[in-house]
Amino acid sequence: MDPLLTDWCTGHLGSPAVEQFFGMQRLSAVHGVRLADGREVALKVRGAQDRQLACRIVHEAVWRAGIPCPRPLAGPAALVVPDTAVGVDGGVGNDGVDAQLLVVNAETWEGEGVAAVGAIGATGYARLLAEMVAVAPPVADLPTLEPATPWLNWAHGESARVWPPPASDRWDPHRVDDRIDPLVHDVAVRARARLMRPAVATPPVVAAHGDFAAQNSRWGPGADGIDRLVIHDWDSVVAMPEAVLAGNSAFTYVSVDDCEISTRAQNDEFLDTYAQVRGRPWSMLEWQVAHAAGAWVGAYNAAFEHLKGGPGPVTAGLREQAGWRLGRAHA
Repeated sequence: MDPLLTDWCTGHLGSPAVEQFFGMQRLSAVHGVRLADGREVALKVRGAQDRQLACRIVHEAVWRAGIPCPRPLAGPAALVVPDTAVGVDGGVGNDGVDAQLLVVNAETWEGEGVAAVGAIGATGYARLLAEMVAVAPPVADLPTLEPATPWLNWAHGESARVWPPPASDRWDPHRVDDRIDPLVHDVAVRARARLMRPAVATPPVVAAHGDFAAQNSRWGPGADGIDRLVIHDWDSVVAMPEAVLAGNSAFTYVSVDDCEISTRAQNDEFLDTYAQVRGRPWSMLEWQVAHAAGAWVGAYNAAFEHLKGGPGPVTAGLREQAGWRLGRAHA
């Protein structure tokens, strides 16, 4: 066990970690650990951001409302005490980082499970997203949720860029603009321009999961042996108009490993169900914004396919759907 994590658990969970049985390193690190008192918990370690406190508050509200997710236990709290000079491996493809810049969240360990796509479908995902929005605290009562997660950060404020500023040059799509399918760039530019119109900011802004897709929704056995859904990745809470949240998830909810995209029928089923659950039909503006948000996220994910040696399934899907999505977005 990493002694830093052992000490953190002692200080924040009241029991030291004695065994690590799961570990994953991507942009952030996820560790499944067993404590000396027998509890199994998930520790999520990532760079400190002001927005993480609001993410925790929304996660807590969602859990208390009975929406299936791990129970938050502690954090966000610094990995090490101030002025502790310790370097931490940044993982494959990432530079090492200063441990003083990292924070940890702890939550109940719910198992790995399998991605839940067909288990609940567009209707199930839409209902859950609408329920999240309904139980989350008002954005005005939350600490900041800025900046938005990268894939929803089209309003990044850097006029020379289409794609949002990256965590590192390695993950900057502008680095490979000459190799990205021109269609992808065109979709990004047009969808972003539609989303940047002043009227888009007019609808009420709400808080909910900003990456609500199958890759973050796992299906596995509960304590009673009956399969249950568990929604993960609560660091991805955002404050956005409902149409943006719904359009994003309507496009990506089928995504597992290769960022698959929804069909036209799945997209419409999701948006129709969401409107029914909230009890209010989409306005014309919201309808357009939902499709613009989906198109933007699709372009963002397609650009990352090219960074990783693509094109892949998202680029292929955009080639077939771009005209339909941009047309509906009035982009």
